[in-house]
Amino acid sequence: MLAVCCCILLAPTSRAQDTGGFPGFLQHLFGFTAKPEPPAQPSNSRARAPRKKQQDFISPSATRAPDESATARVKPTFFISVLGDSLAIMATQGLTDAFANRPEISVTNLARDLSGLTRDDYYDWPKAARDLVAGKKKIDVAVVMIGLNDMQPLKDDGVSFDPLSDKWRALYAQRVEDLVAPFRDSHIPVLWVGLPSMRDDRVNAQAIALNEIYREHVEKAGGKYIDIWDGFADRNGQYTAFGPDVDGQSARLRSGPNGAYFTKAGSRKLAQFLEVDIRRTFEKENPQNDIAALPPDIEQEADDINVEIRREMGVDKPLANGLLSPPKLDTGPILSLTARPTAANAALVGTLQALSASRQDEDRSVRLGRAAEPRLGRADDFTWPRPQ
Repeated sequence: MLAVCCCILLAPTSRAQDTGGFPGFLQHLFGFTAKPEPPAQPSNSRARAPRKKQQDFISPSATRAPDESATARVKPTFFISVLGDSLAIMATQGLTDAFANRPEISVTNLARDLSGLTRDDYYDWPKAARDLVAGKKKIDVAVVMIGLNDMQPLKDDGVSFDPLSDKWRALYAQRVEDLVAPFRDSHIPVLWVGLPSMRDDRVNAQAIALNEIYREHVEKAGGKYIDIWDGFADRNGQYTAFGPDVDGQSARLRSGPNGAYFTKAGSRKLAQFLEVDIRRTFEKENPQNDIAALPPDIEQEADDINVEIRREMGVDKPLANGLLSPPKLDTGPILSLTARPTAANAALVGTLQALSASRQDEDRSVRLGRAAEPRLGRADDFTWPRPQ
């Protein structure tokens, strides 16, 4: 029997595979058969992927669905309209960046490139202002920046007048007032931004002349002139392309032909000159009380607790009118810590012998380097509880 078993164990591998090896011998020996294995399934690229094990936690790096209530769109309630030429387009960009964290403030670009106040045949800004105010669109603040294209003849009744001549200045000033008037009549604040310094001396002198007209006639018509000259000039008031940005870092602020335009940093700095007035108007129309008052029941409960504490300490005693303490005055008597005492008729005491005994003790304490005893009612009196 032992020899037969050894022969079986030493049989070729192929035979073991055909008969199932040693388990196959036992199956024939003892008369039982193993359950046949299922045939191998052919590979199928569309086979269902194994189901991932579900986790009972959320990984910190997992993408979470946003909260719809937190990401709900805030509708604008305060509207800024920007009018003017290509400089006004850059002012719009700067204001948009300035109020990016205030979705309730909307900035609308109404500027027209290559426009101005001299060529009303190309675009009539006073008429556009009248139409804008007469429309249904809500405007809370109007920002105007114009003048880059206005150094050209101005026509009136078929007659042409040279730039910066007396008649040209008078006609140009009238158009400035005509642009501001519709907003003033509708009680809409107007912020008129002056021109910045220019690299070319001739153009720079023209910008100064236009700013003089803007300053006088914008305020005369009811608007506010915003002077940005020093913000984009060196310490001598001359043109510079570089300067501190809104964060105080040196940056390039001007670009374009003749350096007349603004970079992104320059546009943001330009908006900084307008932010104060715009925020003031916004807060005036949308007052917010940062100090929340306690509900009446909580406030009353807090008062009751304080009254009980004072009663246990024996500090407050009921007065005749039922109050627990007399009303406090906004200001009290002012007592000097170092001034000499005065007599009853307000005359200064001249001699040391006239000092009271308490004052002599105080002077002695000062000479010896000791703190003087506090006097009742003086600022250094911290006695508690207060005597009645």
